[in-house]
Amino acid sequence: MGNDEESSFALDKSAEEIYQQLEGIDDTVRVDLSMKLESELMQFLQDEEKKRDSFRLLIAQTASLFADILVETKMSALNSANNHKLRVLLNTLTNISALSDMENKITCRYRGQQTIQEDSNSPTKTPETYDYELSIDNILLDFQVAQKVEQREPVKGKSLTTKLIKAFTTLSDMQIFNFTIYIKPGEDGTSLKKHEKSINTLLRFYTSKPEQENFLVLDEYDQPNINLTLLAATNRVRAGSLQKLVDLIKPRMLGPEPAPELIRFTTAYDVILATKRYQQQLKKGVIEVNSVHQLMLNSNINPRRNAEAVQVSRLVLAKYGTDPKKVSEVISSISSEGYHNIQSKIMGKRLAQATEFLALAEENENKDLLQQEAMLSIEEGLENIPDEVYNELNIEGDEISTVDSLGRKTNWSLHQKIFGLVSYFKQRSLTKQKVHDINNRAVQFDAVDYSVIARNSNITIEEAEHLVELLKECFSESGRYRRSSFEKNIPEFLKYEDKVFEFLWYYMKGLRIKEDRISFLNSIQILVSQLKTPEKALTIILTDIFNPAFPGRFSDRNGFILANILLRTYNQEVKSNIELTPEEVLYVWAGLNKEMVKVAQQFFHRNREQVLQKVKRMTQLMLQLSIEKVHQEEQMQLRFLLYLMREVVMFCSLIGGNISLSTVKGVVQEFGNPHSPFYRKIEKKSNISQGLKLLQVAARGLKRFHDPICLELLRRIAGMEQEFIDLYDNQTHRDTVKKVLDRVVKEDI
Repeated sequence: MGNDEESSFALDKSAEEIYQQLEGIDDTVRVDLSMKLESELMQFLQDEEKKRDSFRLLIAQTASLFADILVETKMSALNSANNHKLRVLLNTLTNISALSDMENKITCRYRGQQTIQEDSNSPTKTPETYDYELSIDNILLDFQVAQKVEQREPVKGKSLTTKLIKAFTTLSDMQIFNFTIYIKPGEDGTSLKKHEKSINTLLRFYTSKPEQENFLVLDEYDQPNINLTLLAATNRVRAGSLQKLVDLIKPRMLGPEPAPELIRFTTAYDVILATKRYQQQLKKGVIEVNSVHQLMLNSNINPRRNAEAVQVSRLVLAKYGTDPKKVSEVISSISSEGYHNIQSKIMGKRLAQATEFLALAEENENKDLLQQEAMLSIEEGLENIPDEVYNELNIEGDEISTVDSLGRKTNWSLHQKIFGLVSYFKQRSLTKQKVHDINNRAVQFDAVDYSVIARNSNITIEEAEHLVELLKECFSESGRYRRSSFEKNIPEFLKYEDKVFEFLWYYMKGLRIKEDRISFLNSIQILVSQLKTPEKALTIILTDIFNPAFPGRFSDRNGFILANILLRTYNQEVKSNIELTPEEVLYVWAGLNKEMVKVAQQFFHRNREQVLQKVKRMTQLMLQLSIEKVHQEEQMQLRFLLYLMREVVMFCSLIGGNISLSTVKGVVQEFGNPHSPFYRKIEKKSNISQGLKLLQVAARGLKRFHDPICLELLRRIAGMEQEFIDLYDNQTHRDTVKKVLDRVVKEDI
């Protein structure tokens, strides 16, 4: 990559000027709200997106330079151009370090789960071989995200996708399938010396010749190991000395009588880093490449199954250790994360690789343990694949097949256990549709359906038949929902607690008639209040609400109402009929369930991108509906979206945290500005009152954060009474303005 290409990646301002911190927003009060004509809420959301895009551009530059430096080593490890790129890379790491007040890491990993169309006008697609993912602190960058960044940042993000394809192609060709760069806050040219040393060591590793073999450290499988070599070099330990240590560990890991205390470690490298007597002399490096440990971390392995997972990884390393790509692919094929967002045409190939592992395990004396662990992880991955993907798979005899966009058919022969799993999940997608249409008396369930429901809900076939009958009782002959029947059956539903809520929520939340949806809400809240494991129910609801495929659905409001119930140890709503969470809930402190609040905060942190995108798309839709003169009969109405935003605000106010504060503050700024597009361009003036009522709830929620700057913002909003009154010449409106603004500044939290 030439210097002219590098410069287009560079940001035009320093990291400090771009923004103050990763999770923060502009803390300054809008001094002259009356002059702001654009949407405050949209501006906030766009600013948040811009901050995250700035990070994406920086980690993209890091990956591009990292790959470019390594690939050119074969020509000249010390040429001036490469030295310049190394300086730029270190400067980029310095900028990233300045953005965070905690230790962080840039991670790049091979996924191999999707193909990408580089240009929408071109039929050519980049194969899954180059499907990598970059991340830092839950900010992700892959080909799909890169294309969106290019649209948002046409100058700084120019040709971003092309540059990433080049970088990922280089990494793939060099057999690098993951790398991690660790950085601390406040790193500079001096403190980044270890990074410079590590990169120079990598250059030497990739250009080493037989006569330089004394520079390399071999792993427990007698293969040159890049991370052991880095560990020796960065700690100024002779390669031979570290080799002796590895040779001492090897028989204790892989010998006929392995040490029990080492059973949880995948490699000798991991053992060394975890042993206290070595930690003082051998500090963990700042760069890792092709780390099996990182592969396992990305696989979301259940800690309780760690020992089994380690044995699986060791078997893969022993068989394919000389082929890093094969190691990465096989471990991905037997991990749940390896099937996340996978395309059907690639899924067959991945399952074939899992089949290869099961065949390999057959040769091992622990074959049952190894196959069981692999099958558990594969099932977890297949569990969450959308039904649409299974609909694209065909089952023919003992094979599955896929057909690509050109009509070309590919057959995959799978291990019997894997074939059984795929067959089950494909049938489950068909049974799900029947459950969804259960209010239609013409729908009939057969033995296969009951078997699927029983397996999915971890109940017997007889219990599955009983559960279906209970659900059928909840609907009249005409297909209308019957609340009394549902409530009568709640004790029976609770017998299948873990699965029945998911079952009921996914297939009854979308009732077509409004009255039925409200009736369902008021009956299912009774069930929710009696759940013994509400954490699972909250996760199910939040995962569904923040599904990036949907900007706003009728079920989302009900989801938030139930979530607001789950956050509390006691609620009075269960005794009444509700359509909204009572505003008084914002007074609750002692009654909050701390464990549930923690679950919600962790979800927001892990899924910050989806949370902010959901709020952004809701806001866009809300502003669009506010200016429309005519609404379609089945179209979501503005009033409903305002109610939905109200529930979002209440949920954020109850759980707290940076993301919640930013969201609630953004709503206050939008609806606390009488000059915002919502108020000035709204077609139906009577809906202004709904915006003011949302302001009232958001202001009360904002007070829960006890932020002095936000309290000053509320006082300024309250001082704009006449400008709010001037929005609509109506006495009821004037009364509403006075009432709302009085509550905005009332110190009642």
